[in-house]
Amino acid sequence: MSDDESSHSEAESEPEVPKKVEPPKKRQEPKRQQNSSGLDESAKELLEFNRQEREKMEDEIDELRRRSEKRKKQREIEEKRLTAERAAEDERRKAAEEAKRRQKIEDEEKKQKDRARKMAEFEKWKQPQKRNFVITRKADGDEEDEEDKENEEKSDAEKSKKTKEQLEAEKKAILRQRIKPLDIDGLDQAKLAEKAKEFHSWLARLEGERYDLEKRFKSQQAALVDLAERARQANKVGKGGLKRIGGADDSVDKIQAKYAGAPAKVEMFSKYERQKDKRSYDDKYQIFTGPQFISPVDRIKPQKILHWDEERMPIYGAGAE
Repeated sequence: MSDDESSHSEAESEPEVPKKVEPPKKRQEPKRQQNSSGLDESAKELLEFNRQEREKMEDEIDELRRRSEKRKKQREIEEKRLTAERAAEDERRKAAEEAKRRQKIEDEEKKQKDRARKMAEFEKWKQPQKRNFVITRKADGDEEDEEDKENEEKSDAEKSKKTKEQLEAEKKAILRQRIKPLDIDGLDQAKLAEKAKEFHSWLARLEGERYDLEKRFKSQQAALVDLAERARQANKVGKGGLKRIGGADDSVDKIQAKYAGAPAKVEMFSKYERQKDKRSYDDKYQIFTGPQFISPVDRIKPQKILHWDEERMPIYGAGAE
């Protein structure tokens, strides 16, 4: 075996020892060239980069400041608009509240007026009404009732208090209210014909109303004459006749106690009769509705029983035993 082979075998037989890894050496920086001002190229580049960054930051700051001012102006405009809207809303709310308050006051006044009017009408109807017709007495001649004379004298006195000029002024005022001015200037033939038809229909309606009022007046006059005649007949007959009386002190009307609107009992005799029935109403009622002293009669048992089927037909069955 040669020496080389022996050296190789030894080298292979020896264990491998790990080698220490040396850190990489720093790259040698190129020599900085000094300029006349004492700065190298890298410092100049850094300064230029810093200057550009500062310019960018200043531009951004200016842009932010402009945006802030713009937003501030927009906020001011928005606040002014919202303030104006709030003021307008407050005005509308106050106006609505005022209108509601006025409407409430008007409704209260209207209710009070209606209540006062109804109370006045109630008091008027509550008081006894006076006769508005004249009763003539044939025996004493054609004389008017004293009360009607007083009413006529009062109305004449009230009329006499007003002067002729005041009455004429009232008449003219009423005529101005009722008579509308006729304005036909500038109307053509068709419009004039339409206006004439309108007046014709209006006159026809007024004529119909006048006829109805005259007919009503005649019927009321006839009714008054009839009432006057009845009053004269009643005065001639006197105060006798049928008389409605209540029950005795010791008796109670059962019909009136059972039914609320039942009238009182009628006494079918005059109070001037000499002989009257001394029995009370309860005694008379006992005669017709008293107890039966006769024993009851046996009932007849039915011979057949009648049934009805589903078709509503009669069916006769055997009677009860």
